Formats: sequence, C-alpha cells, structure tokens
Amino acid sequence: MKKLLLTTIAISCIACAWAWKPTFIGHRGSYMGVMNTIEAYTNGVDHYGYQGLECDVRVTADGHYVISHDETTNSVGGNLTVASATLAQLQAETYTQTRGGVTYTGHICTVAEYLDICKEKNVIPVVELKWTTGINNNDMSNFPGLAALIEEKGLTDKAIILTSMRNSLEYVRTNFPALKCQFLCNSNWATYFDWIVQWGLMPSIEAGCLDKYTVKKFHDKGIDVAVWTVNSLANYNLYGEMGVAMITCDYLMASEMPELQDINWEDIVEPMEPLQVVVDTVFSYTREKGNLPTNFPSGLADDNSPYKSAQQAAISNDGIFYANNYTTSKLVILKPDGTISEAPGTSSHGICFDSAGNLIQRADGVTSTPNKLLIYPGGDIEAEPLEVEFELDDAGQTNFISAIGDVMSEEGGHIYHFQNGLSYISLVKIVNGEFEGTESTDAVSFAGSTAGVVYPIDNDPYHFVYQVRNQGYYLYDGSDKGKYIPGSLNTTVPNSNSSVGGTFFELDGHQMFLYTSGSNYNGGFSIRDMSAEGAAIASVPPMGTGGYSANPSVGSFFRVVPERGKSVIVYEYTMGNGYAAYRIHTPDDTAIDAVNAAAPCIKDTHYYDLTGRRMSDNNLPAGIYIHDGKKVVVR
Repeated sequence: MKKLLLTTIAISCIACAWAWKPTFIGHRGSYMGVMNTIEAYTNGVDHYGYQGLECDVRVTADGHYVISHDETTNSVGGNLTVASATLAQLQAETYTQTRGGVTYTGHICTVAEYLDICKEKNVIPVVELKWTTGINNNDMSNFPGLAALIEEKGLTDKAIILTSMRNSLEYVRTNFPALKCQFLCNSNWATYFDWIVQWGLMPSIEAGCLDKYTVKKFHDKGIDVAVWTVNSLANYNLYGEMGVAMITCDYLMASEMPELQDINWEDIVEPMEPLQVVVDTVFSYTREKGNLPTNFPSGLADDNSPYKSAQQAAISNDGIFYANNYTTSKLVILKPDGTISEAPGTSSHGICFDSAGNLIQRADGVTSTPNKLLIYPGGDIEAEPLEVEFELDDAGQTNFISAIGDVMSEEGGHIYHFQNGLSYISLVKIVNGEFEGTESTDAVSFAGSTAGVVYPIDNDPYHFVYQVRNQGYYLYDGSDKGKYIPGSLNTTVPNSNSSVGGTFFELDGHQMFLYTSGSNYNGGFSIRDMSAEGAAIASVPPMGTGGYSANPSVGSFFRVVPERGKSVIVYEYTMGNGYAAYRIHTPDDTAIDAVNAAAPCIKDTHYYDLTGRRMSDNNLPAGIYIHDGKKVVVR
C-alpha cells in the first residue's frame, strides 16, 4: 500500500510509486560548520542535500531574533548570555567548534539571515522556540514579531514552528493558524497524544522513544511523525521503515540513503498484552509416565514395536491419531482410550488432514513417479479411497506433507511439498478430488530436506511458516519474510529446538503458534502469542527421553481443535515417546455457560466429557457432558 501523508502538516517527501524517502532536516544546520551558523546552514543544503534546516531562536536584550541553542554562548567559545546581550555584542564574538576532526569558526546568525538562506535554497525552515524573553509558556509577546519576519521573507506557508512548550504551541495555533507546528517530545508523546491530535500538531519524537505502532497510531489520525536525531544508516532504515515522514540529522548524506519500500499500514497491528493461559492434560500416554500402550510405534529395538516406521501422524477433530507404518503399509490407529488398531496403509511417509477433515496419504513410495495420493473423503478410512495422480515440477524426496482448504470441494485445496534440495515449496492443487495443477512459491531462505515441513496459516495457501530440521521457523506471506521464531536453536525452553513440528491456532482473539521445544525429538512444546510480539506464554515438557532412536521422524505432530469459549484442545503425537491431548484455556474459562440438571437423553457426536474430550460415539454412556455450552445429563 502506497505511503500516504495525510497530515494537517503537509510535509513533502521524495516519493514514487513503489519507493520513497523521508524529508531530511539539518540539525542546527549541519556538522560542517559551527552549529547554528551561516556556514553550517549553507553546507546543510549544498553538501548534505537536506530539504529543511532547523534553528534555535532566542531574543537579545535589544529585541533582535538570533539563533543560539543555549542561553549562553559558552559552548561555542563565547562568554555572553543571549538575553542580556545586544545584537552588536553577540556579533562581535567569534565562535569555534571542532566537529568530526575539523575545527570551524563562525559568528552568530540572525533569524533574518537564516530565513534568507532557507528562501534562497528553497528548503523548509524548522524554527525551534527556546524559552526566551517574550517567547515562553508564560509570555508570547515577542512571537508576533517573529511571525511577521517569517511572513516578510515569504515563508509562512513553508515554515514549521517547533517547541516543547505546550502553551506556546496553543498560542501559535490559535493566533497564527497558517503556521504549521511540531511538538518536540520524547516518550511523553503518549501522555499528550490526544492533545497533539486536538491541536493538529506533528510530533517530533526523540529517537529511541517510538516504534512502528507509535507511527501507525498517529497515521490513523491523519498525522505524520518526525524523529530526531538520526545519524546512522541503521537508524535511518529503522525509523524509515516505521514510516517516519521527517528525519532530523547532523551528517547523514541524503543522496546516499536508500529508498524505502512502501508501507502497508493495514499490516501494522498494535500488539496485545500476552494472553494468560492454563494448560490442563486431558489424556496422555507417554514414555515419561510409563503408560505407553502395548505396541506403541517406536524405533527403539528394546520396545519390540511392530510399528517401527509409523513416523508421521495425522490427527482428526475427534482426537483419533493415524500414523502410517510405511514399511508394512499399515495404518496405525491410536484412540484417546489408549487402544491401538490398524487398517490398510501405504508404502509412503506423508499423511495429513486438510482443513475440511479429508485424510490424505502419499502412495508413491519415496516420492517416486508417477506421484500418487490416496484421499479418504471425510476421513472415513473404511470407505474406498480416491486415487489421485499428480505431477511435481522437479523431483525431490518429500517425507512430510500438509494441506489447506477442501480437496473435495469446488474451491479445492492445496497440498504442500517441501522437496529435498529445492529452495521453493510446491503446492499441489486438488479440486473435487482431482488433480488440477502444481504451483510453486518464490525462493525461500534455504533448501528443503527430507525433514522439511509447512504449517499453514488461516486459509491462504501462500501464507504459512516453513521449517527444515536444524533450521528453525521462517515466515512466507506472498514472499519470503525471514525468521519467524526469535533466538537460536537450543534445548533451553522456550527456545525452539532442532525438531520439526508446529501449528497455528486462535484463542480469545490472539494468534498463537505452537512449536517444538525442550530436548530434541521427545515431544516437548512451547506456545508463543504472535499477537503480543511473539511472547512465550506456555511450555509443556517432553513426553520422554527416547530421542532420535525412538523417534526417527525427528518431529512431533499436532492438531488444534477449538472448543466453545476460550479454550482449545491440542492433540500431539511423538513417535516412541507418546501421544496426548491438552486443554489450553484462559484462567477465566470454565467451558460451562449454564447448568441444566434435568436435560433429556441426547445422542449426538458434538458432546464433550467433563475433561473436555470430544465424544465421537453416537451412543453415549450415561453421564454428565457439555453440549452447546451447557451441562447436560445422559441417563
């Protein structure tokens, strides 16, 4: 979205259709010359290319307007107090200042001389009001003379009055409305935000006291933001990328600063406070607890599991886990009650559900051609699956797949393949159960591997996080956006570790990302509140210590099912270490909105037991359940 300057202070920026620069203001002129002297002002335009010049106004004992940052001239080698000295006395002093290893000399500059330079060079006069005789919060009797001087030079429509004195700004806005005004501030901008908006001011904020949300907050009110003082390329990029319209600097070369990308203001959403959550265990069968079911999939020889290759798992909304044991083509089915059964599977790794609950399995071995999928509509593994052949643009082994959309619908769905050795991700589009075509992303940050995974966001096929084992999590949103989870990869919680695994979900209006953490390959995870700048808000310890030997898949597999209220169920499968369900909820969520102690006998799949587990059988046993936010009794 093109950067728009809609403020009451119409500061022009160098802009084009797709790139722009802020307006550069020379601080006290520039670094080439004694500050606030004719030499510093001239060089600010001629050498540095500034589009505006800032000065500090004071009034002499005989009523002249001069430029001096301090009350005295001591800092530049003089010995006079401006307010008690005449213009002639001040002009008789010679000032000296060494800047950047060069020693400069100069004399006091009058406001009239300064304005002449601004007019001749066609730049913006930024006139800062210092507390001086007749120009202060208590007395503005000398300001009309200054305003008349600005008008005499023909600069009323161009000049900006800058000060931290609030009463003075109100006076100027009331009595001289043609003059634009800036409020000189630091972190106190937040205290005076409403006042700034009320008086139609532009905030000029000290560097380090603002962020992109500050700029967005003013932008939403039609007000641009200025920042002072910026003297490095890094800080230029930092504040420019926030959308700051005006930058005050001492020695940045305006022509050497890069153009900035246009800002999509709609993408800047002020972070929320991190959500407080509680993690309750609904059920868990883990190596740590010693209650793994007999024959639980494991790569450890001592476990004697018949399912040594059931590495990846797809999990249904009902909490049924499906892990394909590709070496024996058996589909291992794990239920919340701890029982294990099997059904026909395939000789391939990848398995997943799409957004609509269709179960998808790879059926082409180790990504051999012709490429093939099996689709079980509605996740019904007792039905005959659809066999779908498809084509990838380039060959590459893909052990993990994920999907978004509804592959059985008119709109269709996409199945992600992050192929080994390729620096892009393939999206296989299936519509009405038939292959429609393969699309590809732009280049991503690194090549895929046999452990490359994609985690969809919302229902946008080109908005996702991708990961390769040992590489961390990266964001793709129409193009590659770089690293998504901060910090280095290590086993210190809540940092992400070297395992793969993750999922998105929403809770109480917050966007959450769940990812693997703790010891590698053992099933621990953490949750970050991405609506609160990625704050880590919860962690769950590993399920065991089986490591790579027990879990050669090198990852964990998750599914999140929303519940009524401020609660979700997180299902997790980690080969060799366990499977479990956790309720993640806010402290104030009870999952019960009302009580109906005499409800009739009801048979329905949309019922939950009091631990929050969704019941999948139609013939509910007698007991108390949650249905439609109410407690009901089945007799």
